[in-house]
Amino acid sequence: MVEYKVEHNRAIEFLAAVYKYGTNRMQQVNWNSRDFQGDSGRGLLDYAPSKDVKEWLKYVDDNISPFFMNNIVLIVSKLVAALDFCFELAISKNMVEPLEIIEALKEVNSIDIIYSVYERYNLDVSFESENEIIKNSLINLYSVEIASLFMQIKNHPDKFKDELIETFELFYKLYYQPFEKKVYDFMEKRCIEHNNLFQEDPMYFLNTIGLGDYSKIVAEEKELRLLVSFFIDLGFVHYYVDGTFIMIYGHYIEPRLNNKLTQEKCKILFKALSDEKRLEIIRITSERPWYNKELADYFNLTTATLSYHLNLLLELGILNFEPSISNRYYYTTNKAHLKALFEMAFNEIVGQE
Repeated sequence: MVEYKVEHNRAIEFLAAVYKYGTNRMQQVNWNSRDFQGDSGRGLLDYAPSKDVKEWLKYVDDNISPFFMNNIVLIVSKLVAALDFCFELAISKNMVEPLEIIEALKEVNSIDIIYSVYERYNLDVSFESENEIIKNSLINLYSVEIASLFMQIKNHPDKFKDELIETFELFYKLYYQPFEKKVYDFMEKRCIEHNNLFQEDPMYFLNTIGLGDYSKIVAEEKELRLLVSFFIDLGFVHYYVDGTFIMIYGHYIEPRLNNKLTQEKCKILFKALSDEKRLEIIRITSERPWYNKELADYFNLTTATLSYHLNLLLELGILNFEPSISNRYYYTTNKAHLKALFEMAFNEIVGQE
């Protein structure tokens, strides 16, 4: 097996902080929406389980202006491909410190950022097409809101780049820099702990933090980098950059590594299966892999609403990610684990014979 190791990168950590705050705000909006008021599984999972991350999120909430908050949410939820561009830029340029990202963005052609966002939409029309054609394609595949937003940044790329840089500069100064030393000291220790855990059983560690089967990547000796993050704390994102598979995952993983089924997890299991949409997700992903936009279209849901259901099933291990060289996230049902969950739940409730 190729020698891999767990790393901590400060430049990536800064982007993870922006990502975490934006997704946390969106999750709060989703959980309080009308769509989930009758869902028995609502609120069962904690997507910021780390006490330190919770305290940081509260600090930002208590001090951020609503206008600046909207900027963060916009980047993370509506223009996440722009944030992906920054992640990939930091990785490809081997950046180490947060301010390197901001300085690099100042030198980037603004059209390159817009084009990166456009590519993620996977449209059948070229970037050079007339605006009206692109707009109609976006409306047909996504929504009027997405189409309108993209056309604004396409028509004003320099303005968008300036806004992105200004947002990063302010977020760094107000909400990241005051916590930098504490985070880096904490992660230095966590990185050692995770490397020790990784060496005990590399394949189990990799599959557990990535919620999928990465044996093919390892067997083919693909280039792989594991980057652990303080702010993500639970969950992960992945990228292919210059032929290397990059996995950025949260430091709070011990509960996942401990696969013991408890009464609390039984409760989550049965409430997760009480929703017809989640049952249908399990059924159709047991037949073939589905990617997130495809599932959103099938159920006529926004990707944000769909992620609520997917996260619940992923956390239970009922769904797997299927690693892909594209920027799509594919989902499949983990049939063996679903069966094992039912058996363990039975034993937990009525006792082993």
